[in-house]
Amino acid sequence: MLERARAVSLRLPGQHPRAYRDYQGRMLTDAVTTAIACAEPFYDDFLTGLTPLLRHGAALGLWRLAAAATSTRPEKAWLQAATALRADLHRTDASLDFEGQHILRVAEALEQEESWHALTRFESATFLARRYLTGPRAEEREQALYEQDKPWHHLYQDLLRTDDREERRWRRQHRSTSYDWTGRGGTAVWRARRRVDLEYFEDWLVKRTRNDPAAGVMEEPTSPGWLLRIPPDWLAHAPTPAAAKPYATWASQGQILAFPFRNRHAYWPVLHQEGTPGHRPVPGFEPIAAAAAGLRPGQVLGFIEAVLIDWNHTFAEEPYLRIALDVPADQAYRFGFITAEEQHRLMAEARAALLRIMDEFISWAADDGAHASYLDKLRGARGNARAFQRLTRRYTVHKMPKFSVPRSSWTWPGRSVAAELVAGSSPDLLQRLAGAAHRHSSLLLEQAMQAAWQRAFDQYGFRM
Repeated sequence: MLERARAVSLRLPGQHPRAYRDYQGRMLTDAVTTAIACAEPFYDDFLTGLTPLLRHGAALGLWRLAAAATSTRPEKAWLQAATALRADLHRTDASLDFEGQHILRVAEALEQEESWHALTRFESATFLARRYLTGPRAEEREQALYEQDKPWHHLYQDLLRTDDREERRWRRQHRSTSYDWTGRGGTAVWRARRRVDLEYFEDWLVKRTRNDPAAGVMEEPTSPGWLLRIPPDWLAHAPTPAAAKPYATWASQGQILAFPFRNRHAYWPVLHQEGTPGHRPVPGFEPIAAAAAGLRPGQVLGFIEAVLIDWNHTFAEEPYLRIALDVPADQAYRFGFITAEEQHRLMAEARAALLRIMDEFISWAADDGAHASYLDKLRGARGNARAFQRLTRRYTVHKMPKFSVPRSSWTWPGRSVAAELVAGSSPDLLQRLAGAAHRHSSLLLEQAMQAAWQRAFDQYGFRM
């Protein structure tokens, strides 16, 4: 019953069950509240006079209007470009090139999947609800929100076309002049572009044949610009449900991976059966698949991407993030990649770097006017990473330097995890490398999204 309750609850674009506070979708809470209201109506000052939005379509129509009213300049750049393309298509009935199709796909992902969330957007939704869902025409307008037809689209475009002067007036009216949401808009665009790039990636996986190119670059800025290499005979297959049984069995046995693909499942990696139709699993893939145990279905494609990253490809122009796989020094020693002396040297270098970072933080805190007792505590914790880090969190200055603990690590000199399997590496090494590759690629993607946040301010930042 709990699963059914969550399934029928409203999830706004960009919300997730486990997410940062503003982005968390509380589907079960919403379902229980709605059920109580249906069984025993209750009164709330906020809801008094409002026409209920009991249909998801109407609620989403209201949300999209609120999102348009609060769209930042990075979002408007894509959404307005998509609007112009749709108008040209309607007027000339011409076909789109790849770039035009890409703009439409990113805009669609931005509107339907990757909204940013903050209190100001819900304040905007409140304002619009009070304006359109009260009075004698409330039911008519609720139907318009549900249908999202021409009148709704005209209003959506009017809200989206807000110019700088109107934006300033809107921000003053809603008391939101103290914060610029451009960064969140920039990261929402980044997530939408990343979603579309992953769609291209899964198409490449499923549609490629043994004779197709075995390498491709995931372009910046939605990735650090890493190169993916796949063994030429490794294929993905998306069978019809009637033919999926053997593939599903291999996936359940940990021989291959399954990921969602166009309302069904695709399976990777498989090989063509020689002399007979059909496929077979790649021998020895089980340790890599074991590293993906526990991932949600939507995370498997990112894991496959990590397995294919060439960690030592030489680029003509260096990517803006360092693409390298750092293996903990103790693991590198255990697998025989480094000697005990090299391990000790790496550990000593990490320790020296930690003490240097601590000294720099203490100097910064002293220059910032920190209390003498706090500085004494920092000096007393020097050398104890956990205690020192706890103390840094008590210093609540907004622009405090970030304290991070350097780890003793060794840079992996090989290429992709898939290439290591082909080369005959040990199962234990393959599993650890696959897990490390996925964790580190996830970290690099977070850094790429953070860079998108900063670029959005640099290019589009709001000026009062």
